[in-house]
Amino acid sequence: MNKALEGNYKEVLITKLLNKKTTYWDVLPYDSKITYAIHVNSKKYGFVNQEKVQPKADIFFAKGTIEKADLEKRDYYLDEIDLVNFNLKPILNSGLSIKLSNSNYTITKISPNTFLKIFNSNMLGAGASIYSSKELEKNTSVIKGWSVEISDFKEYFSLKLGVSNIDLFDKDIMSLIKTFSNKELEKIIIQDKKISDLIFKGIGNFDEPFTATWLLENDVMKQNYYIPFSITTGSGRSKNIFTIVLKPK
Repeated sequence: MNKALEGNYKEVLITKLLNKKTTYWDVLPYDSKITYAIHVNSKKYGFVNQEKVQPKADIFFAKGTIEKADLEKRDYYLDEIDLVNFNLKPILNSGLSIKLSNSNYTITKISPNTFLKIFNSNMLGAGASIYSSKELEKNTSVIKGWSVEISDFKEYFSLKLGVSNIDLFDKDIMSLIKTFSNKELEKIIIQDKKISDLIFKGIGNFDEPFTATWLLENDVMKQNYYIPFSITTGSGRSKNIFTIVLKPK
């Protein structure tokens, strides 16, 4: 089973377990007698992405009353259409993100267009994406792929690193630029709450209840948090598909 199918299977399973009122509810601040788990089964408009994408919440909670017989008929599975079927009211800020157990999951993947909207410049994205040990000949296309001018790139990192000549084919200089960019991005993400909330919880990108206030990680229910992360490039870099990817450390 591929990860997408495995992820969807896990989301359906957790929806059912929640609606069977298992011990997950011990952590949640909702009245389990009148609250139900709703599986998010459609993309939502991302205000930063400016298109429909997968929201941060895989499940959210809604209040109302459902007869046990009706739950049993559905094998305890409810999705968004059941909000209408049972006249349920979504609970704001109740979104739950489901992570596969023992999985090196992706926290977020950011394209150049989205990166620019979040960080107001693509310079650090380009710096974090360059090749620094091999295939250095691709660095020109990497920088252009981030819609950054080569001359601006060289000038920016020359000032930041105190290096007079930025040679795109110099392993040592490229390594300095990559390390600097990753550290700067990490610092910005950690220190800027608005950016942290956007990246980890989807706040500012999605309407409620499609942000992620809650997290199921290694089958433990907890409040969502700023997960310690590392920064890497997406697997499409060799095909000129550029992204910055955050993974848990």
